[in-house]
Amino acid sequence: MSWKPTTQASWLTPNLHIRWALLAGVLILTYDKLGNPFIGALTGMLFASNIGFAIYLRSSKGDLDGARLFAACLRIADGVGVTIFSLAPTLAGERLWLLGIPIILAEALSSRNRSSAAMLVGLMTAVQVVAFLTGALPLKDLAISVALFGILGGIGLLLAGYKSQEDRLHSRDRRLSAVLDCGTAFAATRSLKATVVHTLKTAVNEVGASCGYVLLLDDEGKGPLVAEAAYGVDGEFEFPETLDVGFGLSGFVARTGQPVSVSDDSIEHQSYDGVMTGIHAAISVPLVTRATSTASRGSDEQVLGVITMLSRTRGHQFSGDDMDLLRTLSALIAVAVANARMEERRHETFVRTLESLATALEARDEYTQGHSQRVCDVSMLLGERMGLSPEAMEELRIGTVLHDIGKIGVPDAILNKRARLTDEEFALMKLHPVIGYEICKPLMLSEGILMIIRNHHEKLDGSGYPDGLKGGELPLSLRIVCIADAFDAMSSTRPYRGEMALSDVLAELSRGAGTQFDPVVVEALKHVLPSDRFQSIYLKEAPVQERRAA
Repeated sequence: MSWKPTTQASWLTPNLHIRWALLAGVLILTYDKLGNPFIGALTGMLFASNIGFAIYLRSSKGDLDGARLFAACLRIADGVGVTIFSLAPTLAGERLWLLGIPIILAEALSSRNRSSAAMLVGLMTAVQVVAFLTGALPLKDLAISVALFGILGGIGLLLAGYKSQEDRLHSRDRRLSAVLDCGTAFAATRSLKATVVHTLKTAVNEVGASCGYVLLLDDEGKGPLVAEAAYGVDGEFEFPETLDVGFGLSGFVARTGQPVSVSDDSIEHQSYDGVMTGIHAAISVPLVTRATSTASRGSDEQVLGVITMLSRTRGHQFSGDDMDLLRTLSALIAVAVANARMEERRHETFVRTLESLATALEARDEYTQGHSQRVCDVSMLLGERMGLSPEAMEELRIGTVLHDIGKIGVPDAILNKRARLTDEEFALMKLHPVIGYEICKPLMLSEGILMIIRNHHEKLDGSGYPDGLKGGELPLSLRIVCIADAFDAMSSTRPYRGEMALSDVLAELSRGAGTQFDPVVVEALKHVLPSDRFQSIYLKEAPVQERRAA
């Protein structure tokens, strides 16, 4: 995750606690000499530096390297300062240099850096040797201090090594858990957006980035790159919504198919992908999958997009482990994208097949040929007018095209009968919504589509069929279909009658408003009637307004 003051405080607070404990140790060891100017200077220095350190942690605003350097300098100053102050003539015999022992251990465990711990031991030992050479420190105390510093320094180096290895193992375990979590989320949802967002958040947090985004190419692997998801630890941020292939860091990675990691603190306001500013490190990895065999391409690897991480932290560099993690997560996103697109292609092919079947079925009856497509077109106009969501519009489109597919189970003698149907024949005709529903139910169509197929002859007052739905049981999309279906039926020629005049159709719809039809949708239909799009649906030899009943 990004380096913020709160995160710094949680990581560096133990250093502050150790320094307060050091101040308490000085006061305990010298409680009988608190009036000594050296003790006053030492305690004042520790107190002031502690306050300064606490203030710095709150105001450093993400300078990770600066915070680490500040903490390391304070530990060195503590060790050397305590050792020097212990040599003051008035403090002889107090052995304040013993307080350097926890400082050595704190340096080894905090920095996980063996060289810095060894340097601190060397400086403290050098102070003791100089003190001995100048006669300020007895040989006995020198031997004890050097031995203790050496032993504890060795212990500190071992602890630093073990702690550093433990941190690496813990980091790998955490990242493995993160990958497994993303895999679980991928398996648990069919939503591409949810998978990409979840994986992107995990990537940003695990590599310590400030923000990141996923850009995708189209299904044919052509540009431009389009943003699929973006995430910043501090909330919203500026990111490229579209990006040409070859332009910027992400465009370069999309064109070459090779991951790239860059860092540069020499430029104060570095920018990447033409939008981001104030970035000190960036890493971008392609989303690569095996391309499916088509007429235009073989089975080579295909770049589907890129995932890019950016860091505003000065001195931050993305490591090789970060690159490995991003390549793993990018592969997961690539599989999700490829699967979603394959599913989309399969669904589109399947729906087109059903639409072709419905069109072929309508060809059995010259009087209803084109009926489903006209109902679809009118319903889409009404859906737009009434503000249906894109998902509802797609259900409306598919459902209306397939709404009469159940007529496959109705005999031709009934479909093409020129006289009015008998009660027995009409009872058979009324079965077509249920037949269509039973045909389409095993095909994994959405509930909204299936409801349109089954219930497009329902009425507001419950007098419709097959389920007698009424009032609030009819969703808006179904109310739209019912009116569009009735309008087209009355406006078209039937074996037993000619097409009705538009005025008569509207009068019939108005009489049924509130009982058979939704009055709001009826009014919406009246508003779209004059539009060119509506006129083109029924344009034969003359516009709708000029058509007369036969």
